[in-house]
Amino acid sequence: MADSKTYLIANHRFRVVGDHEVELLRTMAGFPVFEVEDGDAEWQVVFGCGIERPAQWEDLYDFSFEEVVMDSMFAKTDEAYYYIMEPHDKTVPPMLMRYAGGNTVEATYCHDAMMLRFALWMALSMMSASSKMLLVHSSTIVHQGKAVLFLGESGTGKSTHTRLWLKYIPDSHLLNDDCPVLAVENGEAVVYGSPWSGKTHCYHQLRFPLAAAVRLSQAPYNKIRKQSVVESFSSLHPSCPPALAQDERYQDYMLDMLSDVLSTVPVFHLECLPDEAAAWTSHDAIFKS
Repeated sequence: MADSKTYLIANHRFRVVGDHEVELLRTMAGFPVFEVEDGDAEWQVVFGCGIERPAQWEDLYDFSFEEVVMDSMFAKTDEAYYYIMEPHDKTVPPMLMRYAGGNTVEATYCHDAMMLRFALWMALSMMSASSKMLLVHSSTIVHQGKAVLFLGESGTGKSTHTRLWLKYIPDSHLLNDDCPVLAVENGEAVVYGSPWSGKTHCYHQLRFPLAAAVRLSQAPYNKIRKQSVVESFSSLHPSCPPALAQDERYQDYMLDMLSDVLSTVPVFHLECLPDEAAAWTSHDAIFKS
C-alpha cells in the first residue's frame, strides 16, 4: 500500500497518497504545519494512477508558472476534468491529473516538489469549490481578530501594503501572503491560512472572520472608496482560481459563494502610495467606518 499523509486545511481533511509524493512533501515548507494523524479524509489525491491524455478534450485555460518554468493546461471532456503540467526543460516527465467528481483526484506520478505544490493547489481547488470554499490570490492581514484580504494583480503592491500594516498598525499580523482559503460557513465569510503562501513563509493553521476585502491600485495619492455590489464582484472574482472560472459549472459555484460573501462583507478600492498614510487610510475605512 502506498504511503500517505493527511492535512487539515480550512477544517477539511485532505489526504495525499503516493510514496514519492509523500517523501517530497516532507521537504516542502508549509505543509507540516497542517499535518494531522493520517487516515480517512473528505478529499484525497492519489498519485501513481495510469491516466492517459484523452484523444480529444476542451481546452479551458492555458497558463505558465514562472517559478518552475512550466506550462499548464486545464481541460475537460464529457466525463472528467484534466490538469496537465509540462516543464519546459523536460528534466522530469509531465504530470496529469483527472477529476471526475466526488472526493478523489487521480494523478500520474509527480517528480518535482514545486510541481507537486501547484498540483495539490489545483486538486484541492477542484474538489472544494462546490463546498463554498476557494483558494484566493490575496495577501491577508489579521487585525482586531478579523481578516482583511488585499487583492490585485501581481505587482500592484499587495505584499507592500501588508508590510506597511505590519510596520505601522498595532495588533496586525500576517495570515498568508499569497493564497489563503476563503470560505462561507453558516452564512459567515471566514478566512483560513493555507500551505500556499508564495515567497513568504507564513503558514498558520488559523481561522478568522472576514472584515473586508480591498482591491489595490497604484496612484500618486491615497484615496479609498467603498464599492457597489457589482464593483465588488468585479474586484473579488479575478482573485479566484482563473482556470476554474472558465468552466460553467465552476463559475456557478463561484457566483453562489461570492454572492454570500458580498451580502455581509464590504469591498473597497484603494488607490495608494507605498507609505504609512496608505495603511491608515485603508485601516480607518474598514475599522472606523
